[in-house]
Amino acid sequence: MEWPGEFPKDHAFVELLIPGVSSDMDFEQFLKDTEEKLSLNASSIEQHLKELQAKLGDSRTGDRPPSPTEVLQWFNMRAQNTLKPLSTDLLDFFRALQQYLKSEEEGKEEVTLQLLLNLSAQCGVRFPCSSSSSSLHPNLPGSSVHTIHMVKDDSSLEIQEAWDAVRLQLRRFLVARLSYYTSGHPPGSPQISTLTILERVHYLQQLFFLYPECEVLTDYQGLKQQYVLSILHSSMSSSPGGETGFDRVAMGFCNMVQHVTRALTEELQVLLRVAEPQVVLGLLNVAYFGAVTQELTSQMEREFETAQRDNTALSSKIKKYSARSRATVAPMELPLKSRSFSLTSHQLRALTQLACVLLGFERDVRELITNSTFINCTGDTPTLKGILKKPKEDSSSTTDGKKPTADKLHTPEAQTLEFNWRSAFSRLVPHMEHCVKVVLDDVCAKNLQQEEALHSSGHTLVTLSLIADFSVSNKHLKEDFFYKDSERDAPKMTAKFCGAILTELDALLPLAVACRDISLLGVRSSFVEACSRAAFAMLGRLQERALEVPSSAPLKNLPALLASCIYVQQRLEHYNVMLKDSSTASAKISLTLLPIQRCHEIVEALRQQLTSYCIQVCLTCILQDAESHDWADPKPFYEGERCSFSLQMWFYFLCGLRSDLWAVLPSELAKDVLGYVLAETLQLLVRRYSRVRASYKRHLQIRCDITAVLLYVEHLMWSVSETAEDVILINPSSEITIIGGGSDWPYQIHSLCDQLLTVLLVVTAPISFVHRTFMNSASKDSAPRQLERPVVRWLNAINPDLFTEQVIRDGVMGEAALACQLKLLTSDPGCSPKLLLGMLLHEDCHLPRILLENSYFCQETDSEMSTENYKAGDDFIVALFNLFSCLNNVPKALTQALQPYLEKAHIWKYLYTLADTTQKAPVVIDCIRTLVTKSTNSILVHLVSLALAWQSTEECSKAALFKRKVPESVLAKIPKDWNYGAPDGRGKDTTSKTVISLAIQALSFIFTNLPLAVASLPLSIRFLFQMAEKHLSQHARQLRSMGLLLWALLGCLIQGLEDLDALEKISGLALDCGAKDYLSLLRECLQAAMSIQHKGIPKPTVQKVLQALEEKRPKWINMQLQKARKLCAESIFEQGTDRGAAAAELTEQKIGLMLLEVCHKAGGCVYLRQIYHIIQGNEELLMSKLNGSRDSPDLSVNFDVSPESANHTACFNPLLQFDHIGKKRLDQSEVVDWTWDWPRLLPAYEGMSQVTFRSLVANRWDMQEDAELEDGERAMVEELQKVFFVCCCGAGPQDASRTDETPTNQTQGEAQPCDKSTAQ
Repeated sequence: MEWPGEFPKDHAFVELLIPGVSSDMDFEQFLKDTEEKLSLNASSIEQHLKELQAKLGDSRTGDRPPSPTEVLQWFNMRAQNTLKPLSTDLLDFFRALQQYLKSEEEGKEEVTLQLLLNLSAQCGVRFPCSSSSSSLHPNLPGSSVHTIHMVKDDSSLEIQEAWDAVRLQLRRFLVARLSYYTSGHPPGSPQISTLTILERVHYLQQLFFLYPECEVLTDYQGLKQQYVLSILHSSMSSSPGGETGFDRVAMGFCNMVQHVTRALTEELQVLLRVAEPQVVLGLLNVAYFGAVTQELTSQMEREFETAQRDNTALSSKIKKYSARSRATVAPMELPLKSRSFSLTSHQLRALTQLACVLLGFERDVRELITNSTFINCTGDTPTLKGILKKPKEDSSSTTDGKKPTADKLHTPEAQTLEFNWRSAFSRLVPHMEHCVKVVLDDVCAKNLQQEEALHSSGHTLVTLSLIADFSVSNKHLKEDFFYKDSERDAPKMTAKFCGAILTELDALLPLAVACRDISLLGVRSSFVEACSRAAFAMLGRLQERALEVPSSAPLKNLPALLASCIYVQQRLEHYNVMLKDSSTASAKISLTLLPIQRCHEIVEALRQQLTSYCIQVCLTCILQDAESHDWADPKPFYEGERCSFSLQMWFYFLCGLRSDLWAVLPSELAKDVLGYVLAETLQLLVRRYSRVRASYKRHLQIRCDITAVLLYVEHLMWSVSETAEDVILINPSSEITIIGGGSDWPYQIHSLCDQLLTVLLVVTAPISFVHRTFMNSASKDSAPRQLERPVVRWLNAINPDLFTEQVIRDGVMGEAALACQLKLLTSDPGCSPKLLLGMLLHEDCHLPRILLENSYFCQETDSEMSTENYKAGDDFIVALFNLFSCLNNVPKALTQALQPYLEKAHIWKYLYTLADTTQKAPVVIDCIRTLVTKSTNSILVHLVSLALAWQSTEECSKAALFKRKVPESVLAKIPKDWNYGAPDGRGKDTTSKTVISLAIQALSFIFTNLPLAVASLPLSIRFLFQMAEKHLSQHARQLRSMGLLLWALLGCLIQGLEDLDALEKISGLALDCGAKDYLSLLRECLQAAMSIQHKGIPKPTVQKVLQALEEKRPKWINMQLQKARKLCAESIFEQGTDRGAAAAELTEQKIGLMLLEVCHKAGGCVYLRQIYHIIQGNEELLMSKLNGSRDSPDLSVNFDVSPESANHTACFNPLLQFDHIGKKRLDQSEVVDWTWDWPRLLPAYEGMSQVTFRSLVANRWDMQEDAELEDGERAMVEELQKVFFVCCCGAGPQDASRTDETPTNQTQGEAQPCDKSTAQ
């Protein structure tokens, strides 16, 4: 792509946001545009070199035009060549300048500088820029640079003195301008520089013209050091709360951070334009970080003396509480020469806060410099000295004339940031070390004593507090110091005394992390030792309380103690990671593995104690009911109207246990414990009912009991399962897991319930059905046939409407699957992000659409809605938008989820006027506008830089006409052989031509980067605009050439150019009148390019710009618009085509990857949790809609759902739960009269093992010898006995049963000794 003539050729790159997961077309377009820009930049450089070559070649009379390589050599400051002779009028010229600078004329310094720059640029004169302390000598590297004309280095001393006088006055002027600050700032507030970044760059470049770079930067370094010190002094003197001591230092440096960081950000933009990154780091080390260290050391020395005086006097009188703290640390033994004194706990907290502030400042600065210079400063590296030396060192390094300081700046050694602020704490090390030990030991002892006193008073229940309540009240504590385990792995509550102790450890952790230098390791070592002692003390107390269960403490204590121990372990592991995070080997003083290992052991012991105790309670107490289990009793149990009391209490106990586990333990551990207890107790029930021989009146109780057990387990299965497949299907890999020693509770529970169903069918089914089914099976095939295992029949038998045969075989589909996922989600101990995301995406985002369709967004209700609910509804829309907009794998999800809301609220029309911020629009429009403007901000920042650069050039070009201002006495003294000519006087026409050229360059930049701006938008936003365009047929004419997305994007760009205040805020640059006029012209050009009607007649300049652009590149704008529009549409359809069937099925792996994408986005987890609470609070409405119920048409979604109210529905209610299964009341008569489809169920068990069948059928009441049977029944019994028992070595039914069990108690009718041995 070749640009002819004067068309702009310099196409610099712009920082645009490319999505992390996008379509292949986006990346192909990005690579193509990058290659095109590289080609354009290469041709631009080549053409500019040719122009420079021609100009410089013409100035050399009789010489051939130099090659491009030779032209580049002219910019090499070390090039050595022969110098041409200079005019003898040089001394007169310098003296004339000197006299002019002594005059009172305004702006004489600017005029003189511009004259010298013009002489250097136009005539090729290179004025000496040697060090101010050296003379003009031919061997000086600063003056031995090849140019067209060169001031000879062997000139007279008078010429040197005259030149030094001239540049000294210019230097004073430039330094004064660089150090210019606002004069009217309030007392105590930091001074603010009024210079723009480009002005500072301009002044530094002028100083480089007069003096060596190293000397200029050294002086500038001292100037900025004084500036930083002034900020520090202002911050220290502006403490609003009247703090004293170390509090004053911490508050002062807290105020300092924001001012220094802002100044440092601007400084990087200035220095990186004039110096190498390594040189910049050296300057910052001295000017900024050295100044911070200097001021901190001074303040700490002063406060150290004050604390030494006050605390020593306090300790010598009496050891009592300080006025600002609860405890004064006892004095430690120190040498007499260092006057022993003690820090108070309050002073230690102030030092910790100061360390937090400085650690945060160091981290932010490292990230800032890494992003600005591309030098990795985020890691901890050994500190090196700065490159910029003192002026004395600079001058000494140039005495040999071989390796000057200026050269050293261009070839720097590896440089790093020097944060030496830790050295300011060195005098306080022994006092901090002692204070950390005493404070932590005191906090630990005090909290343990309070816990012991509460326990001794008869309060046996462990006092718990939420984990969130134990947050360090320090706003400067960065997130790095917080606990980062996932929400599902973290306990919800902990013992109050553990939380209080760990809070104190959290508060002092930043101080230990900061003390990584060798001289400060004593503080870290003291923290580690105190932390270990506190850990062992807490673990010991937790063990003591665990041993009291159940003798003197309730079972509810065990989950609480287990959660507390897990919390202690996780905090210790976090401390270990934080204290190891250092590259210095000597600083790796971390926690020993002994406390962490001890925590792990106690966690396993407490878990084992909890599960074994729950199982023992069920086996020995709850499930032992003599009245319910008297199977030989000829009377029915409670007239056959209810199930056994023991089973009802067993379910009641498990529900209470679930509530206790859910309230405190991590989600995964809570489900594992409940699943283990449920599986172990089910094994007892299977053994019991498979051996029971009940009388005629009691055999129906077996059917009733097993029916109740299956109903109970069906309810509990939702709480122990991870997915709907776990509830319904047996995973074939589960058997391998069990064999390998693992635990898979859903598989075990399914297997045990299948066995219970087998007992129910064989033992309690009418004899006619048993005879017909199994006699036919025996006659067809005497060999037993094994059924295929992976089909779960007990769910189909107990709830055939929900778990149909197709569901059991193929899994749940459609809305039934969504209902299952909803039940899993609300039965889980906490929010399962993966399950929630899968639910939201299931069936084309069916669940969010149900919520919106049944909310005030889509329903016209007569009842008044609260303001809180309206605001909560808007927050829900924002959460949905931010969640789905980042899912590039499913670009249609955002539009599908919001479809009812988009259509009912007529959102489409607002997208056409997206750039109009004056009209009131729905909240989703604000979200879309934020994303679109984010993609245009990078273009706007570049346009602002372009405008300011042009303005600076324009001012220089205006200053080029200064000849009429320069006195004739100066102009007459310019040496004649320099051939200095007058300006060409192009004037206004040249300025107008420059404006048009610059506008063309800006427009070409905008439309060149328009495809990248589209690519920076998420695919979901592009699809939303594609769908909206179909609903805006009334605007088809305007959108025909560019489409709705480009219309909105360019509209936001025009709006950004119009809002100049926001533009200054985005770019961080101040705009003057000239730049504003240029940006206004650019806005009008864009409007004309989009065919937007102007108010009035367009400016002639706008027409000239568009006409020139069209002449230079016919129909190029339309080509770029079509390219960008193609990217809008085809990238989305390519995404769907390429991923096609794979995208249709959301596998667990895909959902996991999308969840990772959501969590990496800022606020992603918060949005998921917000949606989860709304779903949890509207569970009843969602279930009714998913089940197709029309009983509650008036229900409306409540968005104002707090986490507390949502979780309140899952709390255990003892008065309600004893006769309920979940929220549904359990009618005992329904269980007794449960209808079993014997003809459908029994044939499925034809192929069971004959050994199993004989063992179970022998326990039937009608197989007993004294059973009273009718003739038909007796004939069927005898036939069964003949077929299944005669062949067993003559053993009768009783013999067959005795081969599988121990002798039974005839009173109870079941194998009691076996049950007791199992319990033991």
